[in-house]
Amino acid sequence: MYSSHGGKPSKPMFARSNLTLPGLHLTLPGLDLLGFILPGLGRSSSSSRGTALLLAAILSGCGSGSGSAGPPPLPPPVQVPAGVDSTVAEEADSLADASFVDAVSEEQALALQEDGRLMVERTDSLWQVISDLLEQGREVTDTDSVEAREAANQGGLALVALDSLLDSENVEVGVLAARTATLLDSAQVALERSFQLNPFDTRSRVWLAQVYGLQARRLGQSEAYERAIDELEKLALLTPDQHTVYAMLANNYFYVGNWDGAALNYEKAEDVYRATYDLVAEGSPVFDSTTVFSYLQAQGDMHVQRLDATRASAAYHRAYDYATLPEDSAYVTGELEWMAWDGNNIRSAFVRDSLLAVERGGELSGARRGYADLLADLSEQGAIDEIEWRLAIVDYNLGATEEAAERLQRLVARTPTDAAGAPVDPDYERYFEDYGTLCLNVGRRFRAEERDNRTALKYLTQATRVTWSGKAMAHFEVARLTMGNVPAALESAMSAYENEASLTVEQRLDLYRLLMELNRRTGDFDRAREFRDAYRALRGE
Repeated sequence: MYSSHGGKPSKPMFARSNLTLPGLHLTLPGLDLLGFILPGLGRSSSSSRGTALLLAAILSGCGSGSGSAGPPPLPPPVQVPAGVDSTVAEEADSLADASFVDAVSEEQALALQEDGRLMVERTDSLWQVISDLLEQGREVTDTDSVEAREAANQGGLALVALDSLLDSENVEVGVLAARTATLLDSAQVALERSFQLNPFDTRSRVWLAQVYGLQARRLGQSEAYERAIDELEKLALLTPDQHTVYAMLANNYFYVGNWDGAALNYEKAEDVYRATYDLVAEGSPVFDSTTVFSYLQAQGDMHVQRLDATRASAAYHRAYDYATLPEDSAYVTGELEWMAWDGNNIRSAFVRDSLLAVERGGELSGARRGYADLLADLSEQGAIDEIEWRLAIVDYNLGATEEAAERLQRLVARTPTDAAGAPVDPDYERYFEDYGTLCLNVGRRFRAEERDNRTALKYLTQATRVTWSGKAMAHFEVARLTMGNVPAALESAMSAYENEASLTVEQRLDLYRLLMELNRRTGDFDRAREFRDAYRALRGE
């Protein structure tokens, strides 16, 4: 019938705020020529700390006047960057010592190298009329009945003309809006006249309520909803056997945000339908599961808006039993999963959806504050982990790289994994992917921009310890960085080669070139030729 937010929280989800109301037109038995519309719910900067990671004090002893050499200097402490395991940092330091020199020495070497090269080269109602007539005991004359029928027909024809206009193509927006207003006004005048002439003709009241609803939705006349509700409340008293009247009444309560009134009348619509569907004079009664599903789904949606998880869950579970289409079953399942995101704490789920909209709108600082506040109110570990992840992503995009790395490191470390190191819960794969991506990107940045190969190696090595799709690329980056230590570089390059299927063609070409070079340098010329041939074959040579 309609969707309020899009379902499962682990998938892309839509905020329940800013509801859109496309509607679904249903023609149901009970009222002659009546179709009713059910609504639709769309549903800190850390630069100083980072700089400190780039500095290492080198302590040395000073000789005394007596000429004694003094105690040997203490080795500098291992610097552990944010988001990197201490064991990885220590291992990377050891490998760094055997693989490259410090930045100053490297720059001096490059300068000399350049000298040498130069030498060579991505947006009210009319109820008083019937009350007066009833009190006066006035009867409707035959003339009144005829005139009322003619007026009702005029109103009905105006509605038909409106439908034709809305279905037409190539109509300018301004012309469509003006003609819509005129037709609805004409329908209103005719139907109100019909009702005055014969207030006992329920058909006029039904159509009049529809006109008020259309004026509210299509012309922005919000006060018309109240007129429609007033007419339908009275119509329900006159025709308590018509489930569609209660449904229309519920729809209008929905449009004005009266979730209690909407829920109550969707429940009445279901009850009346069940009590009357078999009251047919001829033929065999047919129980319409689709109608019952629609009423139950609507009840669930309204109880969600009321933040009543118990009643919403009961309505959705009942609706599931009447679902006849796969999309109906999927909708109910999605709503139940959405509510269960933080243990049926609907308020938290609503806040999460709102913050997602804020984040998508580019208000990262506001989203960060909201996520931090929401985190304190959550009780389910899955919900806590998701918000921790979202905070890390926002932190990273705000430039707080160290906070993001530490948050993802803690999240990945506490996640249960299988024998291959992959998360047991598939929904957690995105957390591992983003942690690996962050470590890879930060490592590349330290190498290219900060010229700090030691810290770069720590982040790149950390990226190889996470089970994610870019692990081969992380191994390749480690190999390129440690070219000065051929055995270590070759080991990393071969680790990348074992998972080369995850690399692009260009990345594989770069890897083959590197493996050819490393094997040549180790003296394994046959193996070097194998990678040379693989390189040429991939290039189509």
